[in-house]
This record gives sequence, C-alpha cells and structure tokens, in this order.
Amino acid sequence: MKLKLLFPFFLCWISGQIQGQTILVQPYLQDVSPNAIRILWETSTGDESLVEYGLSSDLGLVANGTAAPNNGSTRIHDVHLTGLERFTVYYYRVQTGAAQSAIYSFKTPPFASDEQSISLLAMSDMQKDGAEPTKFAEIIQDGVLPYIDQQYPDPLIEALNLVLIPGDLVATGNDYGSWKSDFFDPAQTLFRQVPVYPVLGNHENNTAYYFNYFHLPANGSPGFEEHWWYADYSNVRVIGLNSNPPYDTPGQLAWLEAVLADACQIDSIDFVFAELHHPHKSELWTPGESDFTGEVVNLLQEFSTNCGKPSIHFFGHTHAYSRGQSRDHKHMWVNVATAGGAIDNWGEFPNFDYAEFSKSQDEYGFVLVDVAAGDDPAFTLRRISRGNQAQFRDNELRDSLTIHRYDISPEIPVPVFPIEEVVSPDCVLLEAQAFSSIRPEAVHGASQWQVALNCDFADPIFDSWKQYENWYNEIDTQADDALHNEQVNNLLENTDYCWRVRYRDRQLNWSAWTEGTHFTTGLSEISQNLLVNPGAEAGVFGWTPTVGILEALQDGECDGISPNSGDYYFAVGGVCTDGPFGECTQLTNVVSFANEIDNAEIQVNYGGFMSDYAGSDLPEMQLYFMDESGVVLDSTPVLSTLNSGWTEFNEWADIPASCRLINFTLRGTRNAGNDNDSYFDDLFLRLGKKEVACSEYVLSPTKAAPDRINKLEIYPNPFMDQATIKIPEPGKWELLVINQMGVQVDSFSGFGQTEVILQRRDLPAGIYFVKLNVGLILKGIGMLVVEGG
Repeated sequence: MKLKLLFPFFLCWISGQIQGQTILVQPYLQDVSPNAIRILWETSTGDESLVEYGLSSDLGLVANGTAAPNNGSTRIHDVHLTGLERFTVYYYRVQTGAAQSAIYSFKTPPFASDEQSISLLAMSDMQKDGAEPTKFAEIIQDGVLPYIDQQYPDPLIEALNLVLIPGDLVATGNDYGSWKSDFFDPAQTLFRQVPVYPVLGNHENNTAYYFNYFHLPANGSPGFEEHWWYADYSNVRVIGLNSNPPYDTPGQLAWLEAVLADACQIDSIDFVFAELHHPHKSELWTPGESDFTGEVVNLLQEFSTNCGKPSIHFFGHTHAYSRGQSRDHKHMWVNVATAGGAIDNWGEFPNFDYAEFSKSQDEYGFVLVDVAAGDDPAFTLRRISRGNQAQFRDNELRDSLTIHRYDISPEIPVPVFPIEEVVSPDCVLLEAQAFSSIRPEAVHGASQWQVALNCDFADPIFDSWKQYENWYNEIDTQADDALHNEQVNNLLENTDYCWRVRYRDRQLNWSAWTEGTHFTTGLSEISQNLLVNPGAEAGVFGWTPTVGILEALQDGECDGISPNSGDYYFAVGGVCTDGPFGECTQLTNVVSFANEIDNAEIQVNYGGFMSDYAGSDLPEMQLYFMDESGVVLDSTPVLSTLNSGWTEFNEWADIPASCRLINFTLRGTRNAGNDNDSYFDDLFLRLGKKEVACSEYVLSPTKAAPDRINKLEIYPNPFMDQATIKIPEPGKWELLVINQMGVQVDSFSGFGQTEVILQRRDLPAGIYFVKLNVGLILKGIGMLVVEGG
C-alpha cells in the first residue's frame, strides 16, 4: 500500500521539476578561440547542460557540459564546444530538461595568420541608476544594435567580434537578482551572439556571483584565475586586470610584465588592449584615481615603445568618456563609461585638466574599435554618444582616432624665431615652420617645446606639450592654437638660452627634435618677485597667520604631498595640526612705484601653484589693494582650485590709483576629513607692463640696454643687529627704508660708496621696503627683514 502511494507522488514530483524548469539568464558566449567557445546560461533548476549546434539551423551536433549551483536551486550551465572550424558561423540552442532556447548563432575567430580585420565594443559602468533604471537597455537596444546594423555591412555576428566591459556591471554584486534584471536581460541579444569579456569593478564586491556567471581564460597567476587573464583574437592581445584592493599587488604586475614580454615576441600580435576598472588619472572625478593603474600604464608604455606595438588601456569608474594619450609612447588612455551609471557631471565632483587627455565628455555612450590586420595594421577608435540629461544624442559620433602600428614620422620642424636674437625675458614667442609629413593624410596633432640653459636639455626650465584639441568642461581650450608657436614668460634677464621643438601627427607619431637653437634675453620690464619667502623654503617667515594654522611642510610630512619645487610648501589651515579654516597674509609696500601706479602705467602680475589632496578641500588666493593708511581700495577675484595636483595660476590685474600696499592673502577651507589639505608653493607678486610684444625683437646686439631697476643685494637678511646693502651703481645715492604701512623710517645718503652698513638701532622687528635712488632715478628695490630680539 505504501509503495502504491509513493510511486504516484514521485511521478508528480518529477513532473513538477520538469515543468518548473525555466531559463533565467539566456545563453551568452565566453572564452572564444578559433576552434572552441563556451556557452553559458542559468536555469531555475536542473542539471542537464546540453547544447545542440551545427553549420546550419538544422544543427545536428550535440555537446554536454556541467551545471553548478548559483543561488539556491538555480544552476549555471557551462558547455565547452571544441573541434570547431576557425572563422566560421555556427548555429546553436541550449537545453535543460524541458527548458529550451531559440536557435542563435556565433562566429569563431580567425587565426592571426589569416590577417583578418576585427571589431570590438567597449563599454563600462552599466550599474543601475535609480533615476535612469532602463539606461543600459537603451544603450544596447537603441544604441549598440541599431548603430552596428546601420554602419556595418555585415550582420552582428560578422560585424562585431568581442565585447569588453571594464567593471561595475551591476550596482551591488551581492544582490543576486540584479545580475539577471540589470545586466544580462538588457544585453541578452548582444551577449548570445558576441563573446563578452568583463573585469571586476568595485561594485561587484568580489562576489561569488561574478565568478559563477563568467568563465574567463584560466591563464592568470595560480590562485588568481579570472581575476586577471589574457586572450588573443586575430592580431590583438586583450588583457583583463583587477585594479581593486587587495588584488592590486606586485604579483599581478609581474604577471602582466611577463604577458607583455610574450606579446612582444609574437610577430602576429600588432596591438595590446588592456581593460581594468580604475583610472590612473580622471578629469571628471579625481578622487577615483588609482596608483596601481599608473603602474599598469607604465608597463604598457614601456611595452609599446620597446616592442613597436601600440596599446590602449580601457577603464571606467568615472561615469564619463575621456580619451587621451601618453606623451612619449604610442599608448592611449580611454574611459569607456558610462553605459548606465549616473553621469559624473562637470563640476559635480573634483575635476582636473590633465595634459594627457584631449577630450572628456559627461555623456552616456560606448566605444567601437575597428582593427585592421595585414601589411599596414591599424585601429580606428570611435566614441558613440547617447547624450546626457541636458542634451540627448542619438548615436552621435563624438570622437574618432586612427592609430597605425608602424611609424611614419613627420618632418623635423624648422625653427623660425628666435635664432640668435636678443629678446625680452618677460615674453618670447617661439616659432617654427608649419607641420609637414610624407604621409598625405597626416595632420598636425601635438607639439612639444623645451627651453633650457644649455643645448643638452638635460634639465629644461620650460617644457610645454600641447594637443590640437583639449575639450574640457565643454570648451576646447586649444581651439585657437596653431601648434607652430608657443609663448614663454618670465625668463631670467641677460641670460643665454637654447630651445627646440618636435611635432606629432594625430596618429601619435613624433618627429625628431630640432637641433638646439640659441637666443639671449635682455632686460625685463617687470619687477623681481616682491614676496618674501614665496615658496616656504624659510619656513613660514614673512607670512602672518590671521586665522588658524600656517605650516611649512616637507615632502610627505604629516601624510601631505610633495612640493611643487624646492624642499617645502605651505599648508594653510593645518595638516600636522588640524583646523577647519586658515588664512595668512603678506603685506608688500609698493610706494616706489607710486608714479607709475597713479598714472596707470603698470599692473600687478601675481599667482603661484595651488593644490589639495583628494579634490575636496579648497585653497584660495586673493590680493587686496590698500592706500598708505591701510584702507582697502579694491581687490582681485578669488583664485581657487579643487585639483589634487599642483595647478599654476598666473594672473594680471589693474592697480587702483593711490595704492601703496598690496596684501597677498592665502586661505584654506577644509571640506572633508581631518586635515585641511590646502597647499601653496612658488608664489609671486611682480609689477610691470602686461603688454609685451612677444614676437618682436626687444633688443638687438647694437642697441643700448634701458635703465634697469635692480633687486638690491642685502645680507644677512633677515638680520638682528646690522645688515650690508650693496650699492649697484656709482654716483650720488639715497637709500630709504619704509615700513609696511608706507612710512619712511630711516634714510642714508652718500657718493661713490659700493655698500652701506645699516644699523638696526631702534627699528622694531618686521618687514621693510628698501628703495635706492641714484641721482634722481630709482635704481634699486629690496625687502629687508628685521628679526625679533
């Protein structure tokens, strides 16, 4: 009786299991090679893992695989098809019990020796955004699929060969349901026809679901398979890396170095494309940057230069598009986000205009790369945009660049000016003849200019690298730059210099450098730097804290940064001693320029370098113009930055009449963390004429030099009891000592002496302005610091 009751129950249970089996995640392709491919899918239950396949929709062949648990009763099925013909279209369908898919198709890769061209798609950070929950579906269904259908003559499986995804596939890796609903379902039409190769982002959280769903090449370091891997497809080596801690290790870099060394030796590999999640530099979100990725970039650059094989690193993390290139290597930097994650809009987070990047856009979109093989291997990269919240774009081509493997260098530029001329140290416009190349389609893409004290250029004092375009915050800052001239400011007076230039085409081929060309500077029409201790090399001397903390820090002190130059820099607000806000000032007496100021004949040139640590805290500088009584007449706009690297500011401002004092003010505001990371270095305050004819001769060897205002030599400075002041020219002289409020506190006069001894007497400690008149002409100025005691 019991057997009769159990048997029908068993049949019902089996029937329920069969009828209940459904395909949760539709078939998708992985780990393809010319003779093999993996087909994966997920079902609600069941262990049968069967693929029918063949050269037509009749199928005819069968392969079985394995099933592994994923979430409860669900199973991920993995079938490895082997013995396939290269570069061949196959049809297939999958089956688990009663659950059966429709018939789909794929195409196997060619051998590298077939010299076949390929195309790949790169997109990133499709993680679901609550404000735009269907954006990834739109990217695939309205973007990728129709664009390929319209722009390529072949069907999808012939037109597109690989899909690369540098991380953040889902918003929360540990959320099982999001893998199906947010990642696989929107892209199922694409993934069932074209193999997909992802890498881990931070949002995957190193979850087991990622490793369950994907079967990537098992050629990474032992114990770290699928964390990093590589795959060769036609003439391209694709490398996947894990930039997430704790996997961002020297061991992974050593593995990468070995894989690149192997690619260097394989003649059939023309290009290397790496993908990893984090950027080394990010224009729209500097806090997301990774030093580990910088190490990866160094290895790829070295590989490309030593092996003559261009490379790319694709990344994401910052939800925007950026395309750049290394200066000295044929290596490209490409952020392929965002395919769904909320856009990192301009100004929303800390930004920085990096020299490496030519174009950054806060937009949704994807990147296509068409790779040509054969005798002239090349790849063309295109950015296809879907716009942003402010402006919709329907698959608009927003960027395109072609890179050839083999160099055809542009012609060496021909120097035009200056050549053995004497020019102004305040402003000289270096100039060379226009770009030229034997490659007919080559166009001027970049220029690099260097100025040095000698022609070996071992230590250039000026080094400028400019691109033909620099789209930053919706503006092309290079729009009016012809690239065949470059302005150099603030050189030393009466000094011999050497300059050179090289040109680059838009395919990243550099010309050779020009030979070093000599020129000499004459005398300046701008004063010396009037600031005392402008770079913190004398500690905080010369600067008066008015609010909070002022520190002079060395490289890395209290976990700070490195100086822009020298050994020290200023921290306003407190790093070693925390503080929410800081302000300091230096008051400069400009009474010796009174006539020029009152007649509006000169302006003030001011600035320096500012930085913070992580893009949150706010360093600021500002000038206040005062009369002799200290009443504020006017002020300049506030200069500030959220950049996490040293950023130069060089501004000019009109000086109001009756100005006799200029108050140089620094501020630091803490917006995050404990430290107030508001940093300053190499500050300057100069008076002179802004308008200088940079492209004209200022002096010729036969012209007499104009009268100059010397910076007085004073020593020791600071002093306690007495100081010696050098008199630079013979004649009747008068020396005036003026305090910070513009009041004359002492004077000396004489005839013919070469120096004067200044006794302190009853001078209070402080900063004084020294003015030297020879005859009736101002011949020297200087700052004098009297120490306490």
